[in-house]
Amino acid sequence: MKLEIVMFNMSNYSEWEKGVVNRNYHIFNNLLQHSSVARIIAVDFLPFTFKRAIRNYWENIIRGSHGEVIYRDLTTTCTKVDGYPSELYVFSTIDSIFSHTLATRKLNKILNRINQQSSINNHQSTIRIIWSYFPMFVNYFSAKGGSASDGNGIKSDITVFDAVDNWIEHPSFVKFKSVLYKNYQTITDKSNLIFTVAEPLVDFLSTLGREKDIHWIPNGIDIDHFTANTQYRRSDHVDDIKGIPRPIVGYVGTIENRVDIDLVRYIASRHKNKSFVFVGPVWKEAAIKKLKSYTNVYFLGRKPYTLVPAYIKQFDLCIIPHKLDAFIKYTYSLKMLEYLIIGKPVISTATYDTARFSDYLYIAKDYNDFSNKIDLSMKSDTIEARKKRIERVKEEDWKLKVEEMMKIIKQKIKNKKEKTKT
Repeated sequence: MKLEIVMFNMSNYSEWEKGVVNRNYHIFNNLLQHSSVARIIAVDFLPFTFKRAIRNYWENIIRGSHGEVIYRDLTTTCTKVDGYPSELYVFSTIDSIFSHTLATRKLNKILNRINQQSSINNHQSTIRIIWSYFPMFVNYFSAKGGSASDGNGIKSDITVFDAVDNWIEHPSFVKFKSVLYKNYQTITDKSNLIFTVAEPLVDFLSTLGREKDIHWIPNGIDIDHFTANTQYRRSDHVDDIKGIPRPIVGYVGTIENRVDIDLVRYIASRHKNKSFVFVGPVWKEAAIKKLKSYTNVYFLGRKPYTLVPAYIKQFDLCIIPHKLDAFIKYTYSLKMLEYLIIGKPVISTATYDTARFSDYLYIAKDYNDFSNKIDLSMKSDTIEARKKRIERVKEEDWKLKVEEMMKIIKQKIKNKKEKTKT
């Protein structure tokens, strides 16, 4: 059994090429290596604002991905990218800003072309899976149960939705709450399988009526990337951190709404003998204005994923100062696993995802407790404690997560076939 996956992404392939990673990327990358996957058609983030459409047009349509262009018009491009065990096609369009139906029809046209040209179908039939990370777009569902004959849906054998966060609670999507509620209901009603990054998402979707075929599979870690000698032990490309006074308290990730800037101010003011280093892009510069006067706080900007292990290696302590709000409840921290796989002591606010690792990190109950645990965690750190953290996180390998997903998908396909026969 070979699978063709049409994947609606929450990112652009071009962003992944630049070293921006997320759950979507890790699962996509592991599926490309999987023996059961014949090909993936990666659908770049479908823009729903003109600002995003302009960005996508420049990055994806004008510049595009490296590879053979198999389709191009004024608003759309599709490129075949070589170098992977499975076939990869990257589909990018801005048609969604004008009409979701138009974007779906264009994708159907290209899918037909790929199926006609590909040598894979000449040897064996493929099972098409629609796999989505993008709740702003649900046009792959059709009133005719997955048939594309009406021009609106996309023909598929099984539909999978992987719920990453609850976009209804995301500050950036406040204007789209009503659309998202409607779309989550469609996803809940019509997806054959649903995976979720966080356990509370199972509860959220159950309030919309979903009881079966919903599975919590938390984030994983790319073990090879973070433990290979050529990665985190090399420090020759992290010169901007070498001159910062130690000890270094570090954070890796996007500095956005989820970061509690007031908490950072609190601990930075009480630990003036320590440097607080933030590695990652700042979404809203206004958010960090409160920290501009602190001489022991440093913002080093975005770094490629290849260098993330090297930066974490330079930290003496890692922190996750996240707000405890409605949005954070539905998230699951990748950085927590990345810190722990390198053996670093970690302090986090009491977010939902920390409960599974309470024996391997420090969970702060309030600002004062967070501050007190900074000295405690550094003083009590040992080689044995580092080894325990590393061994625990090895159980969270992305390969294991994706294999679990594939096992569930194959069983669902088998059940559908048996049901059809009867």
